[in-house]
Amino acid sequence: MRSRLRLFLPLLVTLGLGSLLWLGLGNNPYSQDEATLGRTLPAWQSDNLLDGSQIQTASLKGEPFVLNVWASWCANCRAEHPLLGELASTVPLYGLNYRDEGDAARAWLIQAGNPYRAVLADPDGKLALELGVYGTPETYLFAGDGTLLTRHTGLLTQKIWQRQFAPLLDKARADGQIKAATTAPAIATSARETQP
Repeated sequence: MRSRLRLFLPLLVTLGLGSLLWLGLGNNPYSQDEATLGRTLPAWQSDNLLDGSQIQTASLKGEPFVLNVWASWCANCRAEHPLLGELASTVPLYGLNYRDEGDAARAWLIQAGNPYRAVLADPDGKLALELGVYGTPETYLFAGDGTLLTRHTGLLTQKIWQRQFAPLLDKARADGQIKAATTAPAIATSARETQP
């Protein structure tokens, strides 16, 4: 009986490990993106890679915006760069330069063109860690109040933008206009009430 068990033990262990591997392959590693939706942009201060001035994440808020995590050493970041150049004319676009050398990043932007309004320098990856960044590239869409609407891990394409980002951007803009329209009369009314 023991000799038979010894014969089948390696087979049982192999089948068990194979089953675990099969289950693991079925998991979508990007499904964790949904777990971060609704979180707000962490309060953070960083050097602006473009001019060395201090920039706070709070200053990015006000209207819906995109935050793109990139690095000069990232091949997929280079591949998505032309699309970012197109998007920069339609939505406020900010960069988060992740674990990169400042000089190399600035040189890349000079060579390829700079689509960003500002670039937060994150040479040690601390802000990226707070955001939940897996790697580069990653693209985040935030509402004007800093609430995360969606994110994409990996190469951003026109198809992904149109399917995942554009509808949420349109909705966030419409929601912002509705909020502005509903608060404006209250301000105007209170201003009239203070006049004699």
